[in-house]
Amino acid sequence: MRVITRSELTYRSKYDLDAIFDLVLTEMGYASHGSPEWQNCMVSLDNIRHERAARNNITRPRGP
Repeated sequence: MRVITRSELTYRSKYDLDAIFDLVLTEMGYASHGSPEWQNCMVSLDNIRHERAARNNITRPRGP
């Protein structure tokens, strides 16, 4: 598995991020602990988590 970068995730919807997260977790289950594939999964999961967190920290205007 290749690393999924933050720039690739920027224009994805919340639902896409959730689906990609699940896909990476599944791929991680098939990789040997400590292997390059496993490490790529870990980096990808971190990138997805950071993108989710960045979207949750956006300030939105309050209603009237």
